[in-house]
Amino acid sequence: MVFDESAWVALGFIIFIAIVWRKVSAALSSLLDNRAEKIKTELNEAENLRAEAQADLKKYQKLQKEAVADAKRIVADAQAAADRIREAAAQKAEESIKRRETQAKAKIAAAEAAVISELRDRATSLAISASKDVLAAELDADLSASMIDNSLSQITAAKS
Repeated sequence: MVFDESAWVALGFIIFIAIVWRKVSAALSSLLDNRAEKIKTELNEAENLRAEAQADLKKYQKLQKEAVADAKRIVADAQAAADRIREAAAQKAEESIKRRETQAKAKIAAAEAAVISELRDRATSLAISASKDVLAAELDADLSASMIDNSLSQITAAKS
């Protein structure tokens, strides 16, 4: 078997392909390994981010539950405060009504006393005037003067 030029070209081509395949497969393998390592790193990073997101989600859910509990407590406290204020306002209104009622009764009593005093004064004035008219009509001047002097002396004695 004699090697002619085509056999040598074929043999050279096969050797060239083998050398190129070796270099290309090593580069391709290295490239694929790097790509696989990069994907692994990204997957690990994504897993870490997912774990962090889960932890954050649990933390925020806990904070939300606490916020809801706080809001319910605040609403309950506000309701209790409103009830206390309402009761205090009702009590103050009741006290104010009683105080005004007492003041009104006192004013009525004072007005009644003033009217009674005025009526007594008028009745006394009328009685004195009527007595004076009766005495003046029935008594003579000397007797009436002595009675007036006697009355004046009794009034002066009573005032002292």
